[in-house]
Amino acid sequence: MWSPTHIRQGKAIRLALPLSLLQGCLFLTGCAQLPNLHSQTAGQKLNENIPAPIFDKTPNAVRVAGTGSGTGLVNVPEPFTWEEFATSAGNRAIDGVTIGRGGYRTLVLGSLAGDDPLAISLTDEFAKHIHKNSIILGGVQATFVRSANPDGEATFQLENANGAYLNRQFPANTSDKPSSEANEPEVRFLLSLLQKQQPQRVIHIRTFNGENGLIAASPGASGVANDIAEWLNFEFIRLPGKSSEGTLERFLALNETCEVITFAIPQTSDKSTLWETYGDSLMNLLLDEDFETRKLARTQKSRSSADRRSRKLTADERLTND
Repeated sequence: MWSPTHIRQGKAIRLALPLSLLQGCLFLTGCAQLPNLHSQTAGQKLNENIPAPIFDKTPNAVRVAGTGSGTGLVNVPEPFTWEEFATSAGNRAIDGVTIGRGGYRTLVLGSLAGDDPLAISLTDEFAKHIHKNSIILGGVQATFVRSANPDGEATFQLENANGAYLNRQFPANTSDKPSSEANEPEVRFLLSLLQKQQPQRVIHIRTFNGENGLIAASPGASGVANDIAEWLNFEFIRLPGKSSEGTLERFLALNETCEVITFAIPQTSDKSTLWETYGDSLMNLLLDEDFETRKLARTQKSRSSADRRSRKLTADERLTND
């Protein structure tokens, strides 16, 4: 599974003066004896001439390369917590969290269907993993919505408290139906969040009732999505295709406001090994062109979700109404 590299501590360096240098000193300067480096006077002079290291002045920060920060310093993350972003039709909290600042912006949504506990669990693990490793993921900003349909989650049903399936409530065009006029509060919240965050990519995590999983992607994200589909033996389709009117996928793909990827895992997936099975693939979808991460995942001894499998897809363009 993808993991950060270890930081090695340096070893102390022993100083030695070669004999030829000592002889040169005696001949050129006529000095009677070498200074005693262990004496208090010499030690004081050395300390005065050596500036204090920068890291001694910033004990509460970690030096990280490639974060995009001018100083290269990133604070250690606080304990992970979900925040209440909005409320549902049934007055339940819609929890979310934003990790990182600036850079490539991604919005990750747990399943819009309420009866989808595996997708919600995987979204939860994804957010916690990114939070834990945020100090090495410079240039990435990820906003997670754990479950956009907490009413359905609480009652284990597809619809929200108003009896509406949220992934049929999105407008056909933003100019036809502004976010303030959307029927369901959950959809109004998501449209407002899209407008505020302006992500470059949206990842919708859900389950799929087929034998294998499925990945659907709009043109800008089809390359990396097709790679992941091959690694997992998932089927791949291009959006919008024949996706139903009112779906988040069709709304984003037609309006071309950002890339959209639906990551649909099989409903038979083992909940206890969700991250072990799909974590590498989600990291690649988040990091997009981070080929080093993909390469690292493939070289692991244990089988990971980034392994390339030998079976070829039988249909690149399988169309679905889900």
